[in-house]
Amino acid sequence: ERELQRQGYVGAFRSPMVHRAVRQGALGQIAVTYIDWSEVSDQRIVVPWTLITRSDEAMGFAERLAGISMQRVLGSTSISGAIDFSRRLLASSPFVATRKVIDISGDGANNRGRPVTHARDAAVSEGITINGLALMLKRPDGPLEIENVDEYYRDCVIGGLGAFMIAVRERGEFAEAIKSKIIR
Repeated sequence: ERELQRQGYVGAFRSPMVHRAVRQGALGQIAVTYIDWSEVSDQRIVVPWTLITRSDEAMGFAERLAGISMQRVLGSTSISGAIDFSRRLLASSPFVATRKVIDISGDGANNRGRPVTHARDAAVSEGITINGLALMLKRPDGPLEIENVDEYYRDCVIGGLGAFMIAVRERGEFAEAIKSKIIR
């Protein structure tokens, strides 16, 4: 699933539809960074802040993302840790943002760190929107896994102005869902 997520973002930033959406946006540019995360203190910047104003910059971001090897991930999930890390990244960004968004993709519930609703609420209080992509590609098979990841993301993870959640139930839907999420 991590590889599927990574390739979905690579494909999205290669997409002419995404390039067009960036150009037609309010400022005609976006600043993005990509992180991998798992445990409370296990977040890693994969591609640092990148300003995208042109198609070649989006393609460059996609190529850098595709070229970085995936590292082993610990077994627990700390969505709250990812949100808190992302808040710090947004606060230290070299860009002045008119809109701040955290996109979270995952297949389970927060099972480490502080309550995810506390992290979400802190981000929303700072004017940050959190969107979610709930991966529902397999049935839960352990005590830390939940059945309705989409409902969990809707109720506990997303928040802020215009926040939304997209559920992915089939592998083939993933790339299109990522594109749709970025364009929105």
